[in-house]
Amino acid sequence: MMYTVTEDNFRNTFLTSDYSENFSYSGLTALYNYFEELENDTGQTIEFDLIAIAGEYSELTIDELRDNYFIDKNIDVIEYLQEHTQVIEIEDSDRVIIQDY
Repeated sequence: MMYTVTEDNFRNTFLTSDYSENFSYSGLTALYNYFEELENDTGQTIEFDLIAIAGEYSELTIDELRDNYFIDKNIDVIEYLQEHTQVIEIEDSDRVIIQDY
């Protein structure tokens, strides 16, 4: 049996869970869109696992990323991270979601 998760279901599940502080509303929208695109590109159905997603992805500001990953201030943070992991940019924001590595 399969249940289709809509964008609203996806966001609301996170926002009403113990992981409500992990992602912003805009971040959850970007993350949902990323998974939708990944499904379309691969033809594979992705199982929604709130705990796995919360443990595998993090939303941070550019400054937090620079500090957490010791990225020199002269290096473009997004470009650097894209060489090492999945980066999901959040529209109109100074925050991004990365797949933790």
